[in-house]
Amino acid sequence: MTRRCLNILMICHRNRLDAYARPHALAAQLVRRGHRVTLLLHSVNDRFGIRTFDWDGVRAVEIPDLLWGRMRTGWDPWNTLNRIYFLSRERERYDLVHCFETRPATIYPALYFVRKHNLPWITDWNDWFGRGGLIEINRPGWYRTLFGGLETYYEEAFRPKADGLTVISTALADRASGLGLLPERVCHIPGGTFPDWFKARSKQECRLRMGFPMGAKILGFSSSTSHFDLEIVLKALKRVAAEYPEVMLVITGKARKAVREMVREFEVEALVHFTGYVSLEALPWYLGCADLFLLPMADRPYNWGRWPNKMCEYLSLGRPTVANPVGDIKQLFESEQVGLLAGWEAEDFAAKILHLLDNPTLAARLGEQARQVAVSLYDWHKLGADLEAFYFRVLESREEGPQVGEPLPGDGVGKLTGSHHTTGSNFRQWLIAILKHYFLRAHLVS
Repeated sequence: MTRRCLNILMICHRNRLDAYARPHALAAQLVRRGHRVTLLLHSVNDRFGIRTFDWDGVRAVEIPDLLWGRMRTGWDPWNTLNRIYFLSRERERYDLVHCFETRPATIYPALYFVRKHNLPWITDWNDWFGRGGLIEINRPGWYRTLFGGLETYYEEAFRPKADGLTVISTALADRASGLGLLPERVCHIPGGTFPDWFKARSKQECRLRMGFPMGAKILGFSSSTSHFDLEIVLKALKRVAAEYPEVMLVITGKARKAVREMVREFEVEALVHFTGYVSLEALPWYLGCADLFLLPMADRPYNWGRWPNKMCEYLSLGRPTVANPVGDIKQLFESEQVGLLAGWEAEDFAAKILHLLDNPTLAARLGEQARQVAVSLYDWHKLGADLEAFYFRVLESREEGPQVGEPLPGDGVGKLTGSHHTTGSNFRQWLIAILKHYFLRAHLVS
């Protein structure tokens, strides 16, 4: 298909504070490549009113939500209805719809719109949440009880029906294959880097600015709110401190009470520095103080399916990383010399840290290679081009003939037959159908 300017509708279940790392990063790159993109987001705080603004050339639309905290992530019927209302009045003519995750507030508005306008649609899968995934460790028991079945249902039920699927990891691509998606309908788009934002500055420059001691051995761990698998790091830290008493572990982000209690339990309070929440502008400076970075990963489904954003930060900053051999991280470390892989015993994790601290020349070489990989393989500029090429493949395939032949689950309004998306009789019928389906599923699970 001849390359042309596309008008793309992206729908995600995140707010602008979280969406920058994938939906907006891809949208901004597509805009730079000459396309037009509208991105539907959750409002950070608003419960009423729809707000539109320009975000690096992307037309961003914030939708209100009545829920709070972690519930404000795609489950609110009020948010869903506001999105459908907005799309029912939308006058833009789009070429395709890209739905980031498939929770109710993303999938139902997307399906309403693609049926109304007979558009191809793509979904994005960037976390293994249901079926033993993140929900098991990142949500309280009441949430798992109430939403566990729903998470898995919405994770799996709709993706086989789309014209295409983007995935953040090979494990999710394999899971998609198990759901019946053909390889040609799947595009692997890993997490990307911001090399111009996360610059490879010297440790001395960063420590001088952030007030850290010049002579300390600093280990870095980056996170916003999800500090997974830290137990092995804290155990290893005590062993490293026996060799380097001045060692310091810098942990960014808003650490939960359980994380701080774990630090006390392992008696390493004097060795750990919590930065608390830091701005996106300050984050590269904090992390740039580190001699090396840590990426502990338990060998469990929630790690198989994800690509940790912190890995992209680590690569960009030009420091080596000690990680566990899990998922696509294992493949990265085996194909590119960006750090050392350690076993799941604290002794081996500590040994790999000590090896890098004892061999600064090796650490510097691995750090330089990490920076090169960040720029050449994982820059969002490259990944945006990959996504653009996939869009054109989907559009070309759509023009050539039938792609999808099964009705959507719970569909009482229209069916997907071949490449033709019938709309259903009218907006009111569609609205009634999605509300019945949504509340029926919630009732059955609870």
